Amino acid sequence: MNKNVRAKIASLVPYKVSTVNYRWALNANESPINLFSDWQDEIIAEMAKESINLYPSSNCDSLRDMLSEINGCLPENIICGNGSDEIIKMITEVFVDQQDKVIIPTPTFSEYFTSVTVAGGEIVPVKPKTDFTFDVDAIIQAANQNQAKLIFLCVPNNPTGLAMTDSDIARIIDETEAIIAIDEAYYEFYGKTSRLTALINERVIIMRTLSKAFGVAGIRLGYAMAHPDTIDLIQRVRMPYNISALTQAVARVALQNIDQINSITQIMIDERKRIVDQLRHLDLEIFDSHTNFILYRSDKADELLTAFEKNRIGVRVYPKDPSLKNCIRISLGTKEANDAVVAVFKEVVNNV
Repeated sequence: MNKNVRAKIASLVPYKVSTVNYRWALNANESPINLFSDWQDEIIAEMAKESINLYPSSNCDSLRDMLSEINGCLPENIICGNGSDEIIKMITEVFVDQQDKVIIPTPTFSEYFTSVTVAGGEIVPVKPKTDFTFDVDAIIQAANQNQAKLIFLCVPNNPTGLAMTDSDIARIIDETEAIIAIDEAYYEFYGKTSRLTALINERVIIMRTLSKAFGVAGIRLGYAMAHPDTIDLIQRVRMPYNISALTQAVARVALQNIDQINSITQIMIDERKRIVDQLRHLDLEIFDSHTNFILYRSDKADELLTAFEKNRIGVRVYPKDPSLKNCIRISLGTKEANDAVVAVFKEVVNNV
């Protein structure tokens, strides 16, 4: 490898996405419904408002106006990013310097680790309790002992699907001095939020995305909500014109159709319950999900993977994480896809 590459970068493993052509790709927590045909005329009309020979709105002004109205805040409380990934990167760039400590409860979304590593910070992982719930006492203790600059909390968490109570979040905020970045990517499937706290507390940042419930992962649009002074700090590291005009146009259409999105989200929540009810009697550990995916654990994980591959169903496993041994994360799909998942579990776990 080139000797000029930073050591921390040389040790990073690139994020790899499966290129297998599955019948049902249930490995990325995407929406199973493509709404382009429903919104085609609206999208074209919104795009027609843009002059693609010119740079887009640098600060996503009209989009931020819509997001602020939906979230009951001011545009000054919001910053947009190229997916939540860019939001995570910007937050880390603002608050993490060389050798600064960052608390990351594990297992969780891998991008937190990557962003901190690139920034030169030091990760302090905090293991969960045996049932995968957050160990709040350990998080607080680790933050204070290490004088942590930043704590990432994914609520509900990916890949476990588990949430953290409001009182536990409040404890972490009140009993530490770190910046608390709360990833609410799956908020719409959960319904609870720390948004109001973030609007008045300069140490709290909420991260959201349009990739999950809103079903427009392809446009790459995330955003953060925080106190205006905190947003101002994050703006200082945001690249100019980071959100394309076309992305902003489609995002506006998605927000204009929020009633349809809410209806689809409720269908997905109902499907989640239906799947769990059908599998509850099996010798299978099913973690309590507040998201658009479910995490399962089984001693027959290898057999299940073989069966899912045979049925061309894409699922997510974590072979490099010992804490997730025998675990399989499966996104919610269409009713047909979900029925196929249930059928595989029944066939393999029941051995019939």
